[in-house]
This record gives sequence, structure tokens and C-alpha cells, in this order.
Amino acid sequence: MAAGELIRDYRTRLTELLGEPLMVDDPLITTAQAAVLLGVSPQRVAGLVRAGHLPARSRAHRRLLLSDVVQSGLDQWMSVAEAGQVLGLGQTGVRRLISAGLLTAHGKELPLRRDDVEVLAKLRDGWLTLSTAATALGVELDEVQRMLRNRHLTHTCDVARPVYRHEVASVLAQRRSVSPGEHPYAAR
Repeated sequence: MAAGELIRDYRTRLTELLGEPLMVDDPLITTAQAAVLLGVSPQRVAGLVRAGHLPARSRAHRRLLLSDVVQSGLDQWMSVAEAGQVLGLGQTGVRRLISAGLLTAHGKELPLRRDDVEVLAKLRDGWLTLSTAATALGVELDEVQRMLRNRHLTHTCDVARPVYRHEVASVLAQRRSVSPGEHPYAAR
């Protein structure tokens, strides 16, 4: 839906909410009204205002321009807890990903971009834990760690899922092509 259509839709919904016609093209609305229009909690809207993702035109009462609410894309931001649900992690795990540089925090309240979290969730599907990699390779955990140290496998920067699935598959394919008495990681 284009921004103009979205503004018209929100204006219609706001008129119904207020029970009277709007007198200006771009009215100031409260965070509670913005929350009702967007179908989110007032706390989420207030959090976006505090984080600077949504400009408040009147700080005392947190009045927002309808057009700013429409253009802000409130659904593009999420909390650490929401990111944890998408990633299947707790808040500590999400903060670990932020510390590792795998996610970028943009403020305190609702710091994460939904797109960044969803991309990372898809990437993490292709990453393995040490134990899963060891099982797939038929080796002990210390052998997988040695392979990471020796750069036979590349570390993903996510300590919970440090091994790339495609690299494990490549090592398995390489093993199949190595002659029986030869060590698969010997220098060639």
C-alpha cells in the first residue's frame, strides 16, 4: 500500500476513533491513538519516541504527526525480547549477538531492526553447534574445535552456532575423495 493510501486509511480510522471529522490534513495524535491505529501497544509507540525512531512534535504530551506515524514503519523495530522469540534465544543470547557484532543495536528501547533479526535468523539456520558438527563429521568435539583453530572450518562469530553447515558438508565430501590411509587434513 502506498504512503498516500495508508495516510487516507489511517485518517479514516482516526475519524472513526474520534467520532468526529478531522479539521487538518496532518493532525497531531497521541501515542495511544497511534497505538490503536497501528494495532500495537502504547508502550511500544512510547518506546519508539524515547529511542528517537518516531519524532514527537510535542514532548510534554507526546503528540505525533499522523504522517510521521505512517512513515515511521513502527513494525520495522523490535525489542530484545521479541528478537529472542524470532531467533529462539533468551535476551542474554540476543545481547551476546549484539556484542559479537551480528546485530546492531539502535538505542535502548526498541533497538533492533526487524529485517536485521530476520536475516540473522535465516543465516543461523545454516550454522551448526559444535556438537551437531561433531556428530555430522563423526568426530569428537575437540576435533571440531581443532578444525576451527586450524581454519579447516570458519568460525561464524556466534559462539552458540560457530560452524557453517556448508563447510561441514564440504569436509565430508573431501573425506570421501581422500584415499583410505591418508589423513583428511594433512598438508598437501
